[in-house]
Amino acid sequence: MLPLLLVYIAEYIINQGVAPTLLYPLEEMPFKSYRDAYPMYGTVYQIGVFISRSSTPFIRVHHLYLPSILQIVNMVVLTSHAMFDFIPSIWIIFAIIFWEGILGGLVYINTFAEITDEFEGEEREFSLGTTTVSDSAGICIAGFIALGL
Repeated sequence: MLPLLLVYIAEYIINQGVAPTLLYPLEEMPFKSYRDAYPMYGTVYQIGVFISRSSTPFIRVHHLYLPSILQIVNMVVLTSHAMFDFIPSIWIIFAIIFWEGILGGLVYINTFAEITDEFEGEEREFSLGTTTVSDSAGICIAGFIALGL
């Protein structure tokens, strides 16, 4: 449950608190309006999530702390950029946000795949149900942290 909680905290701090601040001069962005940036970040993120959540038949990740830590690194990098403006192009931001979606979806789907593989019967059902608390708690905690950001 801890890797899922950590990945969701980092992911939703980015989505709720940091991504809305990741703007460049309009002439450097592929948009006509600043209002178009945040929806595009969400779209890029969701494409990454979709790809990684569809990946278990091809790729299985058993050590879920590594992608969770990488997600925390994403959060630190994007938060630092929001404060100090050092990433030179919005296209790099798109790549990081796509990677954020990949990591979040990977931890999510592989957490439940591991439970499905490890447990049977009522124990599996209980484990699947209780583990869903991790993603909801992570989103809630991230929302409170994002308020401060």
